[in-house]
Amino acid sequence: MDEAMIRDRLLQAFPGAHIELRDLTGTRDHWGCTVITEAFEGLGLVGRHQAVYACLNDLMAGDSAPIHALQLNTLTPDEMKRGT
Repeated sequence: MDEAMIRDRLLQAFPGAHIELRDLTGTRDHWGCTVITEAFEGLGLVGRHQAVYACLNDLMAGDSAPIHALQLNTLTPDEMKRGT
């Protein structure tokens, strides 16, 4: 899976977000992802993760999906500033 494709999808869903992606295994199918966006204001952890999964769902569905694992860290800009 191409990092740029994941980043583009996330930016379409969360314009202006700060996104960090890490290939966790070197196989480009297990990713660590940090998304920092104001769109997460008022959402709990589950809601934030659901929002991210919604924009990547087709890349994660089925046994032959290009993304097999996604580790998420989802923050608002204020939470990032506070170190929460």
